[in-house]
Amino acid sequence: MAEASGRMMMLLGIFLAVGGLSASAAPTLQANITSLTSNSQAVFVSAINVTSPAANDAIALVIPANTTNYTATPPQKFKWIQSDSSYLSSGTGSVTLQARNVQEWSTGNFTVAAETPAIPIANPQLPGQIHLLLTNITGQVAVQWTTLQQAAGAVVQYGKASGQYSSSANATFDSYTASQMCGGEAATTGYLFPGVFNNALMTNLSASTQYFYRVGNPASNFSAEYNFTTAPVDGQGPVQFLAIADLGYCETDSSLEWESDYPNPITYTPPGTLAALKVEFDNAWEGNWLSFCAAREVANAMIADPNKGTLLVHNGDISYAQDMMQPLLSHIPYMAVQGNHERDWPNTGDRYLQENAKDSGGECGVVFEKRIPMPIPHPGQQWYTFTYGPIFFIQFSTEIDFGEGSAQHDFIYNTLKSVNRTTFPWLVVGFHRPYLEPSVYGPNNKADIQNQQDLQNAFDDIFFQYQVDMTWFGHTHWYSRSCPVYKRQCQPPASDGSQTAPVHVNIGNAGASFSWDVVDPAVLTQDIYSAFAIQHGYLRVNASRTSLHIQAVNSLDGTLLDDYTLTKPAGWAANSTRQTATMTNFVGNFTPTWYETYGGDQYGNNILDAAEAQIFASNASILATLANMTALANPVTGPTAFESFQNANPIWQALNTAFLTVVSNTTSVSSTTLYFYQKIYGPLFEMFQQFPNGVFKGPMAGTPLTITTPAGVQLPQQQNPASLVSYNPPVTSSSSTPSTSTSNSSLATAPAGSAGGTAVANLTSSGVASTATGSGLLASTPGANNTATSG
Repeated sequence: MAEASGRMMMLLGIFLAVGGLSASAAPTLQANITSLTSNSQAVFVSAINVTSPAANDAIALVIPANTTNYTATPPQKFKWIQSDSSYLSSGTGSVTLQARNVQEWSTGNFTVAAETPAIPIANPQLPGQIHLLLTNITGQVAVQWTTLQQAAGAVVQYGKASGQYSSSANATFDSYTASQMCGGEAATTGYLFPGVFNNALMTNLSASTQYFYRVGNPASNFSAEYNFTTAPVDGQGPVQFLAIADLGYCETDSSLEWESDYPNPITYTPPGTLAALKVEFDNAWEGNWLSFCAAREVANAMIADPNKGTLLVHNGDISYAQDMMQPLLSHIPYMAVQGNHERDWPNTGDRYLQENAKDSGGECGVVFEKRIPMPIPHPGQQWYTFTYGPIFFIQFSTEIDFGEGSAQHDFIYNTLKSVNRTTFPWLVVGFHRPYLEPSVYGPNNKADIQNQQDLQNAFDDIFFQYQVDMTWFGHTHWYSRSCPVYKRQCQPPASDGSQTAPVHVNIGNAGASFSWDVVDPAVLTQDIYSAFAIQHGYLRVNASRTSLHIQAVNSLDGTLLDDYTLTKPAGWAANSTRQTATMTNFVGNFTPTWYETYGGDQYGNNILDAAEAQIFASNASILATLANMTALANPVTGPTAFESFQNANPIWQALNTAFLTVVSNTTSVSSTTLYFYQKIYGPLFEMFQQFPNGVFKGPMAGTPLTITTPAGVQLPQQQNPASLVSYNPPVTSSSSTPSTSTSNSSLATAPAGSAGGTAVANLTSSGVASTATGSGLLASTPGANNTATSG
């Protein structure tokens, strides 16, 4: 087993936009400790005698300490020294950083002005990153903890009374090396030795019982004592627990990480400048540090929730930030599936080879399997089942082949056939990518539109036939709930009041940046979507044998985004005859909108970028308003702000004002820009203004959702722009398919009503009018220089 030196150190980095060194003599750097004695220990660091202090001076944490090449091993995180208000005037300033030992992809290029001596970990066997996990065997709970070195004697001790440990289990060991990664940052500048994973299994546990435990090594140190409560006997209730997806991550000490692509230099923008305001605007509306710190708020809310229960289900896009999650996961078991950010990498077996997906940064599932070992059949086969009280869970991966005939599909189908519904009246299926939601992100094979169609083609029939009650997923970062639905049509309840089709719930609102720009308001008004909210939070679940009650909790204030209950009578039994008859006689009447078939994201993102450029090109009044927004405060002292609908909505309304300025002159703007504003963004911004709490549909919305064309501008009536696309649409289950384009051009032709074939003025990505011929589209390539906020 590989071991690390365990050495950490702090250093003073002087950051300039050009990567140079500020004029200073020999500054010194002092830390208040000489060794680390606890996990996530706060270290107070002072920079002294900086003769020419600058706003872009920083103190950074570097791991490991024995590196000599700081461009090959970038710092883990940093703080601007000017967060100490006396620094710029005195040349002496201090910050507090929290030490950690996790893999993190940091970037940056800088000059080192001073270093502290190496700060070693005093006890290499000190347990950290403690989290509980279930197996698929009743009466077992696993625990994993991390140490710097492997040593014989690592053990978990546990019992039913505090301080009285009547049982114990020895640990096995695991880790991963850079050579086990598949490429990218994970194998190079992003790799950090993760330590040794100690895995132990507590067995023969009684149902519905509180246990106390500690982990460690008798020859060194044990952890503090923790406790957890086991699930009831299989099939019995009630049980209470939480579920999330797409958590994100934020440093608990409010430090920052490099935003540029390593090893490019850091671009520093002094607070109060136009450039700084634009950086923070981009952070806020595209989701950068604001959104990640929303994850910290979600984690804190779950920890503090008095009704959090005894389990956390996490369906993809995992945070390995154990300093943020350990207070929760050391007390309740954690069950997870991989998402695109854990798995996808070219030529490693995921289903997105055509798109050259690199979402995992090179981890390709290895880190997830080592850090969060689930009860899967074999490495790489990320599918499994577990039970919790009256609920039977099937968990699978949307990142590897799930189509009919695949090993994963066979597993799901055979499991559905074999579940004892007398013992387990509730059946929940979990995965990462969305099954059904109002996203128009497309059109490629990894985008929401195609993935939804693929999942529905693979599972609509068997989920309906075997009466799956709910699916939980994420990837797009909002909350949504469907009606009980089969083939995109709501299904009536049975005569006993139970539902006959699955309810699909998107719980991807746990902290990653809002996917606000891929919502089509017209799609959202369809009856199949029963609840929808753009706010961060989590799902609280309470289940008995006769009810499955879910509450979507707003992590900002604890209010509810949704409140919904499925019920079944005592003695409920599955009715396969009824389900088969419905499938046999089913006549579909769903007709997808143009956007649901082709996707609007490829054009829409460029139009949003162009509207933003308009703000920073000429709208002084909008800039003045933005400069006073709390959400756009420059994070000199760290990312203390976080994304919420209330913080983001003024930014979206500023975009709307820019749009209105641009499109009011219909003779000098492209027909495509007019179309997308009229059909998507105008109604979307109006919807945001109509529902200031971010809850748009469902029992908590207050008023029905209606689509309103923005006032204050007269727009020409447009036809559906089927001619915009030059790619083949996905196959749909509908009997009605929109027309396709025969153009071979990547920009195709404009919607009806454009000036096609003549010189027309277009809104370009630079935000100024220019001339182009023929297409009436933006001058830039669709989708260029933009990362979709989905997933």
